[in-house]
Amino acid sequence: MRKNRMKKVVSVVIVSLFTGLSISVSGCSNLQGDNLQENKNSRAYVGESDNAEDDAINTLQVGSKYKIVTPMMELKDAVVEILGENYWPDALLTEEEMAERTGISSYMYDNFMAEYQHSEAGIDMMIIIETKEEYIEDVEKYLNDYREVLLNIYEKQPQSKAKVFASRIEVINNYICYVQLGADISPLEMAGEDEMVAYCQHENERALDIIEKRIMSWES
Repeated sequence: MRKNRMKKVVSVVIVSLFTGLSISVSGCSNLQGDNLQENKNSRAYVGESDNAEDDAINTLQVGSKYKIVTPMMELKDAVVEILGENYWPDALLTEEEMAERTGISSYMYDNFMAEYQHSEAGIDMMIIIETKEEYIEDVEKYLNDYREVLLNIYEKQPQSKAKVFASRIEVINNYICYVQLGADISPLEMAGEDEMVAYCQHENERALDIIEKRIMSWES
């Protein structure tokens, strides 16, 4: 089930942490043919529909656009359904970009989604990693180290600091989730850091609750 523990920060050089990152296709070396079969242990997307190019957004390239793979789309959709307009992440990291930011390499997991808010001041983020059993502790440690790096970066920015401080890293079976949500907390800034943190913690817990329910439903 879920757990959450902080670990000691290590030196991690995060290059191009907040530069504009172009979205590119995530590793899909095993894709064959035009029609792909659904496989929850694969990064491949289910067979492309006639209108796939219109609604594609990331990971598997369809024309010049991309689409998130299953089962990550199901988890993201569940969070968006709960948070609505308060879900602000809108751009996805490739395997290479996630490795650059967090140190987590593709050999450690079977599937992942890392989505962040693509704006200069954006800090909202959600990372879900279907981790290989032998790397669960390593991936959790890398995410905690990444969180510590962000805390240092945003030390003097009250709203961003509150969001990072309120972020949650949870292990749900072999899925590891980093949720750093909250949307617009500017009206709470005058009330102080505690109020901003409490609000963001509530939003993160809502997201984690629905993620856990969906993952556990796959196991039943």
